[in-house]
Amino acid sequence: MASLTRIVSASVLAAAIAVCAAACSSSGSGGSGTSSAVALSGTPDQIVQKAVNDLKAATSLRISGNVVSDGSNIKVDLIDVAHQGCKGTITLGSGNSGSSAGTGVSGTADLIEVSSTVYMQLDESFFKNLSLPSSVFNEVSGKYIEVTSKSDLANFAQLCDPSTLASGFDKEVTGFVKNGTATVNGQPTEAFKQPTHAGSGTVYISQSTTPEIVRLQGPSNEGQINFTNYNAAATITAPPASEVVQGSKFGL
Repeated sequence: MASLTRIVSASVLAAAIAVCAAACSSSGSGGSGTSSAVALSGTPDQIVQKAVNDLKAATSLRISGNVVSDGSNIKVDLIDVAHQGCKGTITLGSGNSGSSAGTGVSGTADLIEVSSTVYMQLDESFFKNLSLPSSVFNEVSGKYIEVTSKSDLANFAQLCDPSTLASGFDKEVTGFVKNGTATVNGQPTEAFKQPTHAGSGTVYISQSTTPEIVRLQGPSNEGQINFTNYNAAATITAPPASEVVQGSKFGL
């Protein structure tokens, strides 16, 4: 049975799922192009809570960026659609910014999660981290693996629900202070930090009538996650049956 700990540490997944929950990090871009700045009203905690609520209520969202933890890198670029699932790419190890991957793992996987079923199409480098015979790769090359709910690979689907991601903030929306302003991808934002939280990062929220978290910037070299394309039209569909192999055949 392949173990996810051979691919990427659990701490990296945890950081990617709620990079701002414990370290409240952000520095982001919401929509495309420029927009007029609107002064955000309320206390810092109230502003952050409103942005968290907007994240929870999002019907769709693009999540992109990279997280670095314990010498491992994970890069994500996913479209999340509420009540449907997500699709996108996960890259491990080489090719991520921040630092080199100390674990030596690398590779790219295309992910589709729809109706609670997870499909992953792995490149050869990613596949080698699963410690399965190369002959198995010949069977799955170019196809999506339908992974079982017990597979460690299924854990990547935790990145597929905006509401789940936002829930990591619920116990952390206290002690914020304003930390200046910044323009990110052409969008005016206000920065917020938690000075009483050791190792905290920065949350950047759009200066708009509907304030949105647009990027989570981790402390030091721990990476960043962007939240963009809020509520854009998007649909998630499962890959064709002809392109799917059952992961249960290989312990996945």
